[in-house]
Amino acid sequence: MTKKKTTLTRTIAYILEAVTVIALGTIFSRLPRTYIHRFGVLSGRILFHLDRKDRKRAYGNLDIMYKEAPFPPSEKDRIVKRLFENIATLALEHLQLARLCAENLAVFVKSENFQAVIQALDEKRGVLILTAHLGNWEYLGVLGSRLDYRVAAVLKHQHNPYTDRWLARIHERRAGFQCLYHGRGLNYRIGLHLKRNGILALLADQRDVSSPLVVPFFGRPGQTADGPARLHLWYGSPMVFAFSIKQPDGTYLLEFDGPHRFSGSGDRETDCARIMTFINQKYEAMVRQYPEQWLSLLTPRWEIDTGVAKQDVATC
Repeated sequence: MTKKKTTLTRTIAYILEAVTVIALGTIFSRLPRTYIHRFGVLSGRILFHLDRKDRKRAYGNLDIMYKEAPFPPSEKDRIVKRLFENIATLALEHLQLARLCAENLAVFVKSENFQAVIQALDEKRGVLILTAHLGNWEYLGVLGSRLDYRVAAVLKHQHNPYTDRWLARIHERRAGFQCLYHGRGLNYRIGLHLKRNGILALLADQRDVSSPLVVPFFGRPGQTADGPARLHLWYGSPMVFAFSIKQPDGTYLLEFDGPHRFSGSGDRETDCARIMTFINQKYEAMVRQYPEQWLSLLTPRWEIDTGVAKQDVATC
């Protein structure tokens, strides 16, 4: 993230924004869960009608993803409307992470095959949790921390430093997992965390314009973050896929799959491409089942530079 130059006007704007956001956040964090879902659905429907830019992008991405068997217009409308509702609800649920504890966790989330994480931890090399912006991925970190595992997530700082610190407190003090931010020293902190046999959560389902790695995703080449592949090759940490899937009753099912391991061939470029192609395939399979829960449907996943798009072989 490019750091913006601080001015008095921008500082005042940041403060006013933070006061508003934190005040509203505090109110919503104390509301009953049923109210959160009702307000989330209502807010999502309003956003669907107001946010024309993201709505258009979502429709365009659906056309790309399901090019071979396109949805009829009515089904695309249903998916995108539900997507906006899920996004608004997710934002409000985030404010209530502090309510989760080891005693009531089962009321909100259920897990399937968490043994995959335990098996990976037995190797004492740390664990790479590969998840996506799908469902409520924040619950994955909460689950691990509430069960007394050392959990960390790689995040980017917000432009507003005041709301950024507030969100960090929600993550670290309330949700219970450590934040490792992009910037100087990140690789050292990641390495230290994995060497301590920690769990590192990574979201790699969005494009990375800073990376030259191009591998297929839904049948089209796309810029892909190669961090998971590099970390796996550097530290030998097993990979476990974890997806948080919203259920009809508003709870979440956390599905785990793994551990997965890849041996290096000595050709780092080929290895990175092979691993990230495998990861993209796992993402694709899950997104196809729950497109209305994939927040990244609103991002320009396939809009890449002409020079990069012409590459047929991935590099990293």
